[in-house]
Amino acid sequence: MKHWLLVLICLMLAPVAWGQQPSADEQAATEAQLEQIAAELKRREAAIGQRAEQLSLTERELKQLEQQMASVASELNTTTNQLADIRARITDLQSQEQQLQNDLQQQLHLLEQQLDMAYRMGKHDYLKLILKQQDPAKFERLLGYYGYFNRARISELATIRATQQQLEQVRADVLDQQQQLEQRLQQQRQQQGVLKAQQTEQQQLVKRLRREQSADQQRISELKRDQESLEQVLAAIQAAMRDEPRLEGLAALKGKMNWPAAGRVQRVFGQQRSGGVIWKGVVIKAESGEPVKAIADGRVLFANWLRGYGLIIVLDHGDGYMSLYGHNQTVLPAVGDTVRANETIALVGQSGGREDPAVYFEVRVKGDAVNPVNWCR
Repeated sequence: MKHWLLVLICLMLAPVAWGQQPSADEQAATEAQLEQIAAELKRREAAIGQRAEQLSLTERELKQLEQQMASVASELNTTTNQLADIRARITDLQSQEQQLQNDLQQQLHLLEQQLDMAYRMGKHDYLKLILKQQDPAKFERLLGYYGYFNRARISELATIRATQQQLEQVRADVLDQQQQLEQRLQQQRQQQGVLKAQQTEQQQLVKRLRREQSADQQRISELKRDQESLEQVLAAIQAAMRDEPRLEGLAALKGKMNWPAAGRVQRVFGQQRSGGVIWKGVVIKAESGEPVKAIADGRVLFANWLRGYGLIIVLDHGDGYMSLYGHNQTVLPAVGDTVRANETIALVGQSGGREDPAVYFEVRVKGDAVNPVNWCR
């Protein structure tokens, strides 16, 4: 919690880097505003910390496991990208190898023609021509021919040696890249095995958590508490980023933005949950590991695990607009990073106690939840 508090404060100082150097009065006003924000966040942080201490043993285990899964999934994503780069490099080297082999065959053929020509010219005994010197003009011409073909052969031999050296180097590079490919493939298999084992353990913890939450009244209480926790986080962010000038909001994009993930909307905005609690966003059922994308340009304000919502990421879009994405398997950018519209910011998961993978998605305007259906197409 202290980490993202510091980042938010740093973000409020960022306008110096985006525009002109502020005056002394502007600097003093900014520092006063920061003091107010720090006090507000400290108060909010204390309330959220109290809720975190109320996590059950199973929820703490689930939180720890899902944070570990996020790290492994991020490493697996990096390894997959590295594999693609290595395969592209191998393809390029193999193309170079084929071209060098073709060049070498052409050079050997040319040398063969030169040797044949030298052989046919060899019928004129070079020593005899020197000794007889019966026809000086003919002698001078043949002497020139001998010199020309000798230089040509020497040049072609040097070219062949250079090509052979290049070919050997390329073959060595191909072998090195293939060895790197095998190492990365082995690393990928290990990471996939770890992630699979963690997913199995996650399922077991979710089942155990469901048993612990079987009582209706307990479930209703937990739903309200989960929603309160989320409201606390969003309210803290809203207070910290009030009057933030660097992003232009979503008003001009209303009804034009893409959904954050491909899938079917499973729960709709305003639909009633247990105990009178209503959905303030939508739940999009999607495939595990599929990309979760930012709906618009924004900056990462919050990325952490929250009870009932798992790993969540919150983006600030400016002018009081925010978007929230929950139940992720992993979050890719860090707090404070700027992201672009349609950039992958997370991978679909089932963190936070879900039994199947999905994305929980909210759009907020000045702290109030609005129906995402009116904003995305």
